[in-house]
Amino acid sequence: MFSLKTYVYKVMKNEERGFFVPVMRILLSLLSFLYAFGERIVGWMYDSGMLRMYKAPVPVISIGNITLGGTGKTPFTIFVADYFTDNGKKPAVLIRGYGDDEHRMLKDALPDIPVLVGRDRVKNAFKEVVRETDVLVLDDGYQHRRLERDLNILLLDCPNPFGNGHLCPRGILREPVSSIRRADMIVLTKADRMEESDRENIVQKINGLAPGVPVIISRHEPVCMRDVTGAVYSTDELSGKKICLVSGIADPEYFAHTVRACGGIIVEEITFGDHYGYAQQDVDRIFAKCFSSRVDMLLVTEKDHVKMKKLDLTRIEEKLYVLCVRIDIIDQKERFIAGLNSVISG
Repeated sequence: MFSLKTYVYKVMKNEERGFFVPVMRILLSLLSFLYAFGERIVGWMYDSGMLRMYKAPVPVISIGNITLGGTGKTPFTIFVADYFTDNGKKPAVLIRGYGDDEHRMLKDALPDIPVLVGRDRVKNAFKEVVRETDVLVLDDGYQHRRLERDLNILLLDCPNPFGNGHLCPRGILREPVSSIRRADMIVLTKADRMEESDRENIVQKINGLAPGVPVIISRHEPVCMRDVTGAVYSTDELSGKKICLVSGIADPEYFAHTVRACGGIIVEEITFGDHYGYAQQDVDRIFAKCFSSRVDMLLVTEKDHVKMKKLDLTRIEEKLYVLCVRIDIIDQKERFIAGLNSVISG
């Protein structure tokens, strides 16, 4: 079934081919020009002090990106919040909540941590529950400049840090590449998908664009699987199994890469658009396609499962598993941890 949203997104990522693509690129380039003009005006107003920035009652750590999706902001937010909890601190999380998948995933992963959802994150930053915490983690906060931050963490997708170099909607950049200079730390995510020499080239490019800003290297580490009852299984169970992958995320290729690295044999892939809202008919489609292939496992991401579990999964629950991942910093970890500690010790 044709989806205009999916078609446009593929054009933005230079993944679409066809007769109308050049025309679409011209139209999107015109819109990008207007977007860039507006973005520069807003940025100038914050830099000049014409637009006010608010200081929260507790230190703020912002986690964000400059591209549309795919960098792993939610897992990274969980990683940072867990770090503070494990070290005896009381964090809280602020999230705008465009859809309901990220904030439900955060609340499931951080049941003992306040997760404040709402468009007005400045208002939420001054709620009483925040005053009783030690640090505030701002999810998707790089463009949200109304709230001052004590540590500005920028996530870049290592295999595709700047997309095709164009601003939205011609490309996937939310603001110009030069904006990375606002970061206090830059984290390359999904770095295990690239050779070390290629990663070094990206780091050198970033160093040229943002001199002096530390570059941290990370990956998504698969830690376990869960079935619908919550029972936990080792990822070793994936080795040699015939698997059907189902996902509605920005980067399904990395999901597949992670599963293959665990030894899984992918025989079917069903992909939906990012933030996809699953319906019961999707479960029927998954059942028909995956079970006709006689797969051993039906594997989904945590982000997808929070939206699927509200549906009747009876037909697929026997083979349905959720792959659980966590952030693993593979280079410059001490420097990253020192940055987190400086916020709460300053």
